Amino acid sequence: MQIADPLGLPAAPQETLNAVMTRFEASELTGGKLILVTDRQGERSRAGYAALIVTGQGADASAVVTAAAFGPRFGLPGAQALSDLVRWAQTLDLPVRETVLNASDFTRVLAEPDAVEVGQLVASSNPSDPGIYTLRPIPVED
Repeated sequence: MQIADPLGLPAAPQETLNAVMTRFEASELTGGKLILVTDRQGERSRAGYAALIVTGQGADASAVVTAAAFGPRFGLPGAQALSDLVRWAQTLDLPVRETVLNASDFTRVLAEPDAVEVGQLVASSNPSDPGIYTLRPIPVED
């Protein structure tokens, strides 16, 4: 699996969303998938997400990882960007999946993804209902 350099900026939802849209603007994504990577389980109102977009299969597979910039952790702009990202995936018929990465590895793996770790993220991902992400939860203030 080929792994591209990470896209976007941590905690910058709109910039990261724009980077994804620009990167895949003219790409063929048939057979691809959007995997949302988080370090929180069961806390959607506080969750932050990175995106892993996988295209192709087997030896021809490639992956692009984004910075953690989506979801309610990043306020209303983060929740809106997550919703927009998932809606974009739906328009392209990309299945939406989710996986949880432990907090101690989250930042490191997103900054410097390697093929083995990305393969593990893909393998551990589960199908997810896109409505979970498009019906934006109100971010909880700490």
